[in-house]
Amino acid sequence: MLKKPSYFIFLFFSIAYISSCSINNEKEIKAVEELSVKVKLLQATFDSVNIDGVKLAINTYKINMDKISKYHESDTIDYDFAHTLNLYKGIKKTGKNLHESHRTNKQNIELLVSQLEKLKLDLENNAVKTDSIQGFIDFETKNIGKLSDDIGTFVTDCEYILETHVAYAEKVRGYTVAFN
Repeated sequence: MLKKPSYFIFLFFSIAYISSCSINNEKEIKAVEELSVKVKLLQATFDSVNIDGVKLAINTYKINMDKISKYHESDTIDYDFAHTLNLYKGIKKTGKNLHESHRTNKQNIELLVSQLEKLKLDLENNAVKTDSIQGFIDFETKNIGKLSDDIGTFVTDCEYILETHVAYAEKVRGYTVAFN
């Protein structure tokens, strides 16, 4: 059994240790919260894409190109039509893996949100060794950077498809009507 002075000294150092752990983790918890905000902003950017419009543009492209290939002879093409068609074909190239990219980015957002919530909870409960905390934060920061690049590419590709569709779909459709 501890004597009273030893008990108070032990109690004092225990409280000091526990409070110093929670004080030390406050900075890291704040860093994780900031990373969570970044992921939520990335998610908002990702969710802002008009994916239905992109799908419509890709489907319209396929329909128009099927009609053109059915009724078009390559030696009867004029320059304006060829130029418009080449620009319009950018939809095919850009939309090639768009569905996969959408699914992957959505999963990665959900995974990062979950990981950051768990890391924050671990930090609040002092369940992570002090010397490992910065490594976890750096790892999540790197993941967010990669996700940011992937979402940037996805959003840019979707915007390109939508803009190309608006600029050329009706013009190409006009050519397909001429063949019917």
